[in-house]
Amino acid sequence: MPSLFSGIMGGSGDGPSISNEIIANDMLAGAKAAAQGYLNAALESSTPELKNLFSSNVTQVLQGQQTVSELALRKNWYSPYKPEEEQLKETFQFSQNFTENHA
Repeated sequence: MPSLFSGIMGGSGDGPSISNEIIANDMLAGAKAAAQGYLNAALESSTPELKNLFSSNVTQVLQGQQTVSELALRKNWYSPYKPEEEQLKETFQFSQNFTENHA
């Protein structure tokens, strides 16, 4: 009997699978949110020590985001330079295919 985790990750072949592309895009979205949070905290900091701490965290998040972004671009998982209409079409098509294959 396959586990829930193997079903989600694509191990069972029956249920939905999470691809590397989805994981990379989720990581990019998470990095964006983390960077925004740390930047806001740095701007609102009441002491220079806190400002430096949060600024350092922003830098670390940006470095991690750059690494994931470069990988996603190299693997064609992320295409930030396409026109919005084309990106929307591709996202809609991906969602439609995913729903048809895993419904």
